[in-house]
Amino acid sequence: MSPRLQRSLAEWWMLGEAGLLLVLARIALKIVPMARIVSWVRRPMHNPMHSQGSAVDLQRVRWAVTAFSRNVPIRLVCFPQALAMHAMLRRRGIASEILYGAARAEGKLTAHAWLRVGERVWLGGEVSSSFSVLDVWKPAEETL
Repeated sequence: MSPRLQRSLAEWWMLGEAGLLLVLARIALKIVPMARIVSWVRRPMHNPMHSQGSAVDLQRVRWAVTAFSRNVPIRLVCFPQALAMHAMLRRRGIASEILYGAARAEGKLTAHAWLRVGERVWLGGEVSSSFSVLDVWKPAEETL
């Protein structure tokens, strides 16, 4: 049996969650004003279970987002991936931040988004060092 078919029910469920959030993120980036998306990312987290999460949880969420993105016929680049992973981590009580940067290559301005939890980049870090950070979007501190 193919290793792809030997996934557990929990892995298939997480893959479905990632797929739904990736498609919603892609649609939102086309029709929702950027200020509204950033406002959603910056909403305070109520009762976070743990601020940095376990490495296993983070690896599983990253796997689901990247596996779905690689295996569908639509283009799901860094920004929808970062938004989907942020949403999945948020649901699990794990705070993350999305970094947005730009770089000039061959006379063209390019943008990139990557996701960080604590000091570690979990998504999009392969090329992030070549981009200048323009903004960091993270949940606001909850105030009483």
